[in-house]
Amino acid sequence: MKQRLLILLLIVIVSAGMFTGCSNMEKESIKDASGEKTLVFGSVGYFCNEAWDTASGWEGWYIGSYGVSECLFRLNDAFEAQPWLVESYSTGDNKTWKLRLREDVLFHNGAKMTADAVKKCFERTLKVNGRAAEVLPVERLEAEGQILTIKLKELNTTLPNDLCDPLWTVYDAEGSTDFAQKTYFTGPYIPTEFNPNIELTVVKNEQYWGDTPKLDKAIFKTITDVDALTMAFQNGEIDILVPVPETSMPIIQRDSRLTIDGKISMRVQFIRFNMNSPVFQDAAVRNAISYCIDRESYAQVICGNTTAASYGVFPEYLPYGGIKGIDSAVERFDPEKAKQILVNAGYMDTNGDGILEKDGRELSFKMIGLSTQKDILELSQVLQSQLSEIGITLKVETMENISDARRSGQFDLSYESYSMGGTGNPQGFIDFMFTTGGSNNFGKYSNAEVDMLARKLRETADEEEKNQIIRSITQHILDDVPFIFFAHKKFTCAYNTDTVAYYHTQPSEFYILDSSVEAK
Repeated sequence: MKQRLLILLLIVIVSAGMFTGCSNMEKESIKDASGEKTLVFGSVGYFCNEAWDTASGWEGWYIGSYGVSECLFRLNDAFEAQPWLVESYSTGDNKTWKLRLREDVLFHNGAKMTADAVKKCFERTLKVNGRAAEVLPVERLEAEGQILTIKLKELNTTLPNDLCDPLWTVYDAEGSTDFAQKTYFTGPYIPTEFNPNIELTVVKNEQYWGDTPKLDKAIFKTITDVDALTMAFQNGEIDILVPVPETSMPIIQRDSRLTIDGKISMRVQFIRFNMNSPVFQDAAVRNAISYCIDRESYAQVICGNTTAASYGVFPEYLPYGGIKGIDSAVERFDPEKAKQILVNAGYMDTNGDGILEKDGRELSFKMIGLSTQKDILELSQVLQSQLSEIGITLKVETMENISDARRSGQFDLSYESYSMGGTGNPQGFIDFMFTTGGSNNFGKYSNAEVDMLARKLRETADEEEKNQIIRSITQHILDDVPFIFFAHKKFTCAYNTDTVAYYHTQPSEFYILDSSVEAK
């Protein structure tokens, strides 16, 4: 095994040398001689765009992370939308928004960013990407000089946040005939070499409108073997690791040169109940299972502190997150409490086989999940054992794709991971996950009060009122227990202090490289 790992490592090192044209020592000497500031980013699979058209699929998410593209607004660490390519904005009725664009922004081909250019960009995106109309119900766009007017079909009080979605990346819609091969953006870096899912290179944009980029060049490498990736990071062939694999955490923590920087993101891990499953018609069973999840041990031991334990729905740092001001039925790991809940609900082992039953129905059910989610798989094994001790049989089935099983209702429970709103606006997550008939409401949860609150949230402009509505929705979810939200994922990166002068991990996951990243 060691021999195979060593051979793999040698292959990775040789390959890295082929891509960079020199060994790590040679790279450093050339960097010193030329004064060129270069950093190498490494990942198992985060750098995975297939082409350069941000209007296609989800490509914009990856392209924006390289510092290549930008949106009109940008999120800060608190998920607040800040004007970026926009100078100022206003709305009178939350249906018509006027945005004054910056005068000093150039596309990578030297063309000026005008309101008309952004209008044509957005019109193309709406035509190319079916998701665009769902995210933003645009009635029409108008342009005059640097004033872009967005008229919507319905009220929208969160447009600045929504426009932070990389789907709304700004590019020159008239600057290319093949956007997949070449698209001109506005970011601090320009792509020069591209080998999909292996390596790509970006260089400094000398005409960038904002703060001068501090790197001359950045290289993004994909190494799919976690051990090889970690060794390359330790050996100095990679300067910044994005994100840190859970299994690599102990190794990195022992190396004083390597610094870990993690922020809790909007990505949540949870268990979904099939509310049509006969055994889960009883809320007592759902609550008992929630008491049997050791959230703290999952976060600290299984995930190596790359997640934070959760007893609410949304992350604690958000103004509507956590369980402050909310009556949470479950606030701790307590199997004895779970056992008592089931006894009080009338469940007992009448035939001595160790499995509780009621009205002739045993507490035995199946949970499905993705085979690639190793951390949640470990949790399922622990939960399986824990539930067995209180008289519940849990069968776990893993598969490469759970979409068909979820949509057809072929599950009792499923364990999953979702982004709750990468733009800081949870409206979309609430709509498709919690409302009756929501596109991702695979467990068929339905609560008329939640449906009404979701509609009210969409139409409310006052920030504190919106926060209170979300807290009310959270209260219903915790009361009804159609889901168990047990952890919020951290977006965790690591960097080598020998080569990196400044790096800041941003929880939105949108911005891996920007003009502030600095090499020594």
